Amino acid sequence: MNHLKGLKKSINKWKKQYYNSYIYYSYYHSKIDEKAIYVQSRGGDDLTGNMLRMVEELSSGKYGDYKIYLFAKEGVVSKIKELEKNYNLKIHRITTSKITATKYLECSKYILTDGGILNRYVKRKGQIFVNTWHGTPLKVMGVDNVPEEHHIANVQHPFMCSDYLIYPNDYMKEKMLESYMIDKIYPGSILLEGYPRNSVFFDKKRKEELKSKFNVSDKKIFVYMPTYRGVFYQRKDQEQKDMVAECLAEIDENLNDDQILYAKLHPNNNEKINFKKFKHVRAFPTGYETYDILNMADCLITDYSSVFFDYANTREKIIIFNYDEEEYLKDRELYFPLSDLPFPKVQTVKDLIKEMNSPKDYDDSEFLEKYCTYDRADSTEYLCRHIFNGEKICKEEKIKNDKKNILIYGGTMKNNEITSSLLNLLENADTEKYNFFLSLRPWEKNVKTNHEEIFKSIPEDIQIFPLRTRLKPTYREEKLLKELKGNAIKHPKKLKRMFERELERYYYNTPFDAVINYDGYDIEETLLFSYYRRNNSIWIHKNIFSEIDLKNLCEPALEEAYSNYDIINVLSEDLIEPASQISGRDDIQVVDDFNNAIEGHYV
Repeated sequence: MNHLKGLKKSINKWKKQYYNSYIYYSYYHSKIDEKAIYVQSRGGDDLTGNMLRMVEELSSGKYGDYKIYLFAKEGVVSKIKELEKNYNLKIHRITTSKITATKYLECSKYILTDGGILNRYVKRKGQIFVNTWHGTPLKVMGVDNVPEEHHIANVQHPFMCSDYLIYPNDYMKEKMLESYMIDKIYPGSILLEGYPRNSVFFDKKRKEELKSKFNVSDKKIFVYMPTYRGVFYQRKDQEQKDMVAECLAEIDENLNDDQILYAKLHPNNNEKINFKKFKHVRAFPTGYETYDILNMADCLITDYSSVFFDYANTREKIIIFNYDEEEYLKDRELYFPLSDLPFPKVQTVKDLIKEMNSPKDYDDSEFLEKYCTYDRADSTEYLCRHIFNGEKICKEEKIKNDKKNILIYGGTMKNNEITSSLLNLLENADTEKYNFFLSLRPWEKNVKTNHEEIFKSIPEDIQIFPLRTRLKPTYREEKLLKELKGNAIKHPKKLKRMFERELERYYYNTPFDAVINYDGYDIEETLLFSYYRRNNSIWIHKNIFSEIDLKNLCEPALEEAYSNYDIINVLSEDLIEPASQISGRDDIQVVDDFNNAIEGHYV
């Protein structure tokens, strides 16, 4: 059994190396197709919202003859084919392979996403990357969301690759930039423009067309759209399904014959509820973009979902059904309490029915001004003209930053002397003069790490900027890495191209003025940061020859790395000689303070 597991692991590893070889051949050798657009919606789980509306606009022929490549998971292809027909979308190819999709990523002039991007992707000069994200946040995000803060790099990476970030209000701009810690360093442009998906809320004609199509023109339409329970990696789908099914049954009994409620639940719950047993409650219609159906509604019922920020554009009634608020907030915090919202809040089905049968009786003018600031009917067209035609017609901003940006690599931040020393130095770092970004090595899935305690120990004014993944070597590079780790390699320069590519994958266009490798011992990262092209330094904490013997480190690799760093720092006088011996340098210096080191040498 163990033999079979080992064989399977070896085969999977070989496949990954082969895939990397295939992808990075395109990265190095294929030209960028000026007429290709790569689209990824919800990580390949859908084609919806902003992405669908952008594809729809680009399919109109007003912007030239583009080829649209869409990445979608196998299970949603049939749904996308139906959307393609209903919206007259001109998609050149749908691929379900992450490998093929990443190849298209590397060769497309334009990249559109509403969130993440495939993690093998290395941005190339000349590509234009557009990230709309997928909604104004009510629930805390990024480092504000403690259970998920160690996954922050999965969002930071595509954000930092983006040439354009789209925000429909200033509140969202502030929360997203700060929670993902790019508010001081994002190098691209911010477009303050309405969300493409929200344009439909200004289209009353479309509303009546769809009501007629679904034969509900004479009905009052309600839509129920709750968010999922739990946190992303530990959802409480079954628990929510049971509660929702019970609520829907009670609502169904209390609706009139001229009332219909469409329920839009998380896919994991929607499939488990038998809507056929209801008279007035129906499953959300398929084949249409979500907000097209929501635009039919005379009233939205939701809870902690950010959908109400968008639907408010209709000026129709919104009801907050927060029956489990206390329990929900045990898993997820909100940026502001629900009590700040102008909408009525109810906790029982009885009170919900009462509100459903009552007219809108609240003033949402301030809410609309703050959260629907830039939404309008022609936002999609404006964005496409701005991005694809070069017409600067959207409100565009750049981040202003007068400080130097310093990246510090801290390794895995295990509980040891180096981590304690690093945290002490960070406590005293001059954040009035510099922006400090702490990079961490990704934690292995099977290794338990108390990330919450680690993140709590990092000073608040230090930004967190982890590596997204481990290295992505090709087949040949993996062989060389194996030799490197086995202390058998004699020519570590053969891996230079890989490390330079990985730096581009991690930090494309990130404006660091200096990079400090404070961990200093892991061979992969020691070589990686040695190839950073501007003001790089490494700190040596112990006698390097003792460490080589103790940890079986590859001496030729360390010699190569130390020769590449601009500066080698040691913590005491007795470490100068061994550091000088292995590096062949006589400029080793004793430094035990970031501020003095930076002031004197790095920038």
